[in-house]
Amino acid sequence: MREGLAREFPGALRAVAWTRARVGRRLVLWDEPVVWATISGIGAGFLVAAVVQAAVGLANEAIQALRAPMPFPLFPAVTIAGTAAAAAVALGAGGLAALVLDVVYVAAGIALRVPGAITFCERSGGANPFPGPDQCTAVGFLASLWPQFVGIGLGIVLARTSLITRGEGTNSLLRVAGALALALFVVTAAWGIAVAQSASAAETAGGSTSALTIAAGIAAAAVAAGVLAAQLPRGVRNAAIVAAVWLVPWFALQVPFASRSLTESMAAENVIAIVTSIVIEPIAAAFLVLSAAVASRARFIPRDPA
Repeated sequence: MREGLAREFPGALRAVAWTRARVGRRLVLWDEPVVWATISGIGAGFLVAAVVQAAVGLANEAIQALRAPMPFPLFPAVTIAGTAAAAAVALGAGGLAALVLDVVYVAAGIALRVPGAITFCERSGGANPFPGPDQCTAVGFLASLWPQFVGIGLGIVLARTSLITRGEGTNSLLRVAGALALALFVVTAAWGIAVAQSASAAETAGGSTSALTIAAGIAAAAVAAGVLAAQLPRGVRNAAIVAAVWLVPWFALQVPFASRSLTESMAAENVIAIVTSIVIEPIAAAFLVLSAAVASRARFIPRDPA
């Protein structure tokens, strides 16, 4: 029977054999020093989260368009997937110490959420109206972190079952993505701290000024990641790949949102802020690639002796 199917459907059997061979393969990484392995892990989480965010956003919009009830919340899948990828790569490429640093990075991101959660709870009267654990209590806030806990545990399992290393080297693509993710993290953290320390000034500042400030920070983060990419093998190509993946959720979610927002009437003072929030990601992605190309070219331009 097998021989008969092979004669009738040779292409289908070749496709099955190709899929089976590749599904059974493990992802191959280079061993890296602890810090770089952590950055590569953060980069893996950044790339995976971007793709999953686009998929989850499209699925959520499709369910809403069908007016079907949501069987379970989809958005925790973004956190789970990104955290799992980061933990797996960090552990696989750098060992337990890199995993610990990745957990510290996750904890730092959680800590930055605390002031915002406190402010929200104060303004809402100490109650969280959204489904899920009440984050206005300590127990509820910890319970809301279950996607991070699940992601780290899943990442440890994946590192043992789905990753192999092939000696010392550089995971260039993941390192570029990690540099971008860390730079964006620093920009976001600095902005949050500045707003928290000068709440009165933030309330009186215009929305367009705030949007332009954070946009400048995002562009600067992209340039910094591009300069790092230029120091790595195939830096420009990897910067282009990271930029393309970064824009996947933008194409899937922001572009439809922009088309709806710009066709609706809005207050004049909000136009600059909305337009800036829409266009900053493709501009920053272009800066990422261009800075990598310029910095890479500058490395190889011979200089005249003095």
